[in-house]
Amino acid sequence: MRDKHDTEQLETLRLISEVLKRHGDAAFESRPAEKVAEDWLDAGFEDAEEVDEWLSARCFSPRTAYKLDSAGFTPEQASIRTTEGEASDEDTIGYKVARGDLSIDEARRIITREFWHK
Repeated sequence: MRDKHDTEQLETLRLISEVLKRHGDAAFESRPAEKVAEDWLDAGFEDAEEVDEWLSARCFSPRTAYKLDSAGFTPEQASIRTTEGEASDEDTIGYKVARGDLSIDEARRIITREFWHK
C-alpha cells in the first residue's frame, strides 16, 4: 500500500512530466520525460509551475536552474536575452549559463545592468 507521500510524489512527477512534454525535445533531450522529471525533483523543484517558469526561460537543466536559484536569480531574470558570453548568438541567460557560455558572475552583471537601465 502506498502512503500519502508516495502518491503526492507520483502526482508531482506526472505534472512535471507534462510540463516537460509541452516544452518539447529541448526540455528532455530524448530521454523519457519521467526520468527528467525525477532530475528536477532531485534538484529540489517540487512545483510543476516553477519548473515551467525555468523551462520558459530556456533553462533546460535542473542543475543549472538550481544553481541560478541558489544564487538568487529568478526565472524571469534568467529569461533575459543577451548576445554576451563566449558564443555571440542571442539567447536567454538561463540557456547560456546552462551551456557554459556565461558564468554566474557575468549573468549577475547583465541582470544588474538591465535593472538599472530600464
